[in-house]
Amino acid sequence: MTSRDALARRPRRPRRSHRSHRSGHSRRSGRLVAVGLACCLALLGGAGCSTARSPLPIEAGPLPPSPAPPAEPTPAPAGAVNPDGTCRQDGRLVRSTQPPLNPMPAPGHMPVGSRMRLIAEDRGYLRVGIVTDAPPAGLMNWRTLRLEGFDVGIARAVAAAIFGPDGVDDHIQFRAVTTSEREDLLRSNMVDMLVATMTITCERKRQVRFSSVYYESTLRLLVRQDAGFTDIADLAGRPVCTSAGSTASEKLARLPVPAPRPVTRSRIADCLVALQHGDVDAIVGDDVLLAGLAAQDPYTTVLGPQAFGAAFAAGGRLDEPYGIAMPITGDTAGDDGFVAFVNGVLRQIMLDGTWSRLYDEWLRPGLRVPGRPPLADAGTEPGGS
Repeated sequence: MTSRDALARRPRRPRRSHRSHRSGHSRRSGRLVAVGLACCLALLGGAGCSTARSPLPIEAGPLPPSPAPPAEPTPAPAGAVNPDGTCRQDGRLVRSTQPPLNPMPAPGHMPVGSRMRLIAEDRGYLRVGIVTDAPPAGLMNWRTLRLEGFDVGIARAVAAAIFGPDGVDDHIQFRAVTTSEREDLLRSNMVDMLVATMTITCERKRQVRFSSVYYESTLRLLVRQDAGFTDIADLAGRPVCTSAGSTASEKLARLPVPAPRPVTRSRIADCLVALQHGDVDAIVGDDVLLAGLAAQDPYTTVLGPQAFGAAFAAGGRLDEPYGIAMPITGDTAGDDGFVAFVNGVLRQIMLDGTWSRLYDEWLRPGLRVPGRPPLADAGTEPGGS
């Protein structure tokens, strides 16, 4: 037997299990950790506990604060005006413009550097765009070869204020215009002003300068007397005519369904021809223009504002306030001065009876109601808001 064999046969002493030692230590450590966690949770109210080496997961941390609810929008005060000054924030038109020039300069003595002085001395005549086929606003008298009508009379009053009343037609150049080309003539500097049944609107006020209101027109409906139509609802799906580029065409297109089928012509007079030929069943337009059409055709009739219904009439949607349009030239001071001068002329003719004489001659026969200038009293701007 070798020494190696003797050693192999020597009984071995039992070894203490390290596993059992570690297990006992782990159980003691686990109890200590559990106690520590319990204390930590008790101290922190369950908010969480961590060490530098073992941070808590993000979802175990405190929740971020909830975002503040959006603030309620502050309602615009009643009558508040948009920044560009064209309309109120409730959609209603701002009718006032520059205050009337006061005192007014004497004819032939326009202020130095003013637009009126340039017209009077540098050119010698006022250029006016006018409708010539829309009685009683504007028409050509072929017997006298002279333009006539309510708008023509307003334009002559402005020219007379610059040059004087004698031989006023020698100092005014009329240019026939259609509804759709009015703004283009101003932008191209072809006319100094438009007196052409032009309704003041928010959008147009962003393109041109307007005087105060010189006539308060309203939307109406013209039909054949024997057609049986009494309101706009009777015309649902039927062709209804108006002039292209007019506010009437825009309002007609915005009527809720079932609505008439809009048809446009370049001139309101062409709508009457279409009605007589049976191509359309009705015409929508301003009271002045439809009164002129009805005077030409005794078999037609103009329906009042009730034909559009109370819902459509609400908010002034039947209103068609006429203003004298002038170009935006880039010379703000010059533009303001010209508008103020024109407003001064309008104020004068509304106070001295000229406006009423023009109304009685041209508008009252067709409208059949007394006229009232859009001027509340002698101290108020015409068409003021």
